[in-house]
Amino acid sequence: MGFAERNRSRLLIISRDRTVRNDMIMLLSGCGYFVDYVETRAEGIAKYRNFKHAVVILDVHALPRSPQRLLKLFQMYKKNPIILIVAEKNDEERLYPYMQMGIFDIVTLPFHVDYLYFVLRRLIDHSKLTASNEFAKLLLLMILVTLPIWGVAIWFVARHLPF
Repeated sequence: MGFAERNRSRLLIISRDRTVRNDMIMLLSGCGYFVDYVETRAEGIAKYRNFKHAVVILDVHALPRSPQRLLKLFQMYKKNPIILIVAEKNDEERLYPYMQMGIFDIVTLPFHVDYLYFVLRRLIDHSKLTASNEFAKLLLLMILVTLPIWGVAIWFVARHLPF
């Protein structure tokens, strides 16, 4: 795997509708994303556990009745999962509970390709920023934990070296 392939974002599509799934696979693969796809939510959770995708794209028909359950399933494997919902305009009442839980990223069918690209780019940038923020926090924590050890080491070297 080359350098450019490691930096490509990985997306997961969970959709029962074959035409929607195939359209999204063609659009997103053509943009340079790694695209994994499954039909059921259980398969999607299993694949998400292995790869921790940058964005999970869910068809409205793959959504459970309880948004808390959906978020708990994905949060078991990643602290802040990023979820995009694909729905038709007449599915508004099914989406209200998800919007109350904080999933505001919704793309309507038929696809507006420019809007889909814009939303995905924003979500992937958010995912990368969150990952770099987590790394910086971990690095700062490691520095703070090892600071007393470095102080003792410097004191020991300064005391035992002849100057």
